[in-house]
Amino acid sequence: MNRDEILCRDFVELATEYLDGALAETDVELVEEHLVICSLCREYVGQIEATASAVGATETAEPPEETLRVLLGAFAARHGRAA
Repeated sequence: MNRDEILCRDFVELATEYLDGALAETDVELVEEHLVICSLCREYVGQIEATASAVGATETAEPPEETLRVLLGAFAARHGRAA
């Protein structure tokens, strides 16, 4: 992105990479300058961070063995394979 500023639509496309630390330094500067002046994009970043935090805090549960057996059998039957 070789511009002096970015628009909100540009920011939305870069937000995840920005939060992951995967942007080039010049793009980081543009994103951070935009965040200073745009409360909507600051709120958007906050929502992404809150969602990531909530998802990261959830525990994963294994389905019961019987459920796995039934699902694998249904998948195999649908695709013409033996379970």
